[in-house]
Amino acid sequence: MLDGKETAVVWFNGPSVRQFLDIPRQPLEIGCNFIEQHRDVDHVCAYDRPVIQRLGLEGLNPNVTYWTRRNYQNQSWNTVASNVSYGEWRHHTGFCSGTLALALAIQFGCRKINLLGLDWQRTNNSIYDEQYPWRSFPPTKHNTHKLRFLRHVSEITQLNVIHDQPRDFGFPLRWTSAKEFMDTI
Repeated sequence: MLDGKETAVVWFNGPSVRQFLDIPRQPLEIGCNFIEQHRDVDHVCAYDRPVIQRLGLEGLNPNVTYWTRRNYQNQSWNTVASNVSYGEWRHHTGFCSGTLALALAIQFGCRKINLLGLDWQRTNNSIYDEQYPWRSFPPTKHNTHKLRFLRHVSEITQLNVIHDQPRDFGFPLRWTSAKEFMDTI
């Protein structure tokens, strides 16, 4: 049982997420990479080894649970088991920190996910680009596999993408404006 945490807020790192950084604390928040520089969350997901190493050097918060893919699991970093493990998603552990965070929300049994900062098809930029010195350019944020995964998540739970610029990803997706979202929290 989720103990009143049936809804998760999942923080992606697209520039549109800035408008939400000061919202009231939600019962279950899952963020990516360096989200703790902006707000307290319950869980942090990181996919890239340099991010995991840097967060370890900065000191991990004992009140936060940290998650990564199988390759980098250790005593401080857990692995997402993911209930999204059937059909084409067998052994899925995420394609990036954002999809890993979505898989974690599914693992927790969340019936509803409010997704912030999903700027795919708008920009490949992240609010943390300057903190990725190993990258010479922002990687493409979306691809066919990530879009199929997003579609799958939207089919098994209520996925609300909070954004003022809805996009057609080729499948039905629930879009909620920033104002509508802010009015409900």
